[in-house]
Amino acid sequence: MHGAACKLAGYRHHASQLCLKHFWFIAMRKEIVAFGKWYDQQIEVRPLATKALTSSVLAALSSVVAQVIRRKASIREVVSFTLQAAPPFSHFWFELLEAKLGPGKAALKTTVDQLLFRPIMIWYCFVFGGFLSGKRWTEVKDNLHRNFAKVVVSSWKVYPGPISVSFH
Repeated sequence: MHGAACKLAGYRHHASQLCLKHFWFIAMRKEIVAFGKWYDQQIEVRPLATKALTSSVLAALSSVVAQVIRRKASIREVVSFTLQAAPPFSHFWFELLEAKLGPGKAALKTTVDQLLFRPIMIWYCFVFGGFLSGKRWTEVKDNLHRNFAKVVVSSWKVYPGPISVSFH
């Protein structure tokens, strides 16, 4: 679309640039919708593999972003964080919650999840993350003793979701 047509569409200042950005957004929106449809199909066909890959990719990206912010790079930390997120434990847990508590009941399921499953996952992250960081059992156990309860309580305060533990 030319600058004059963009002006007619309501864009005034730098109309051609805004118009190009607008059409780029529309094109990207179509791609995002197509990706969403493909992803939904993968969840139906390969739920465990899709969830494991998704959580691994998101964990790796979040680790990289955190390292960029800290200005400290560690491949070992990215790998550790990614492997901690890979097992799709939540898939089985939420199926169990659905089977035992029934459909709906989001507040009850969230409460049960946070009180029962979250501490188990945090323990897993402490232990697995410690071993992936090259720590001995005594160091892992000491870290659990010092920090486990604080991390569980903090996870309840900040965000009801997964947490990963790293050793520095």
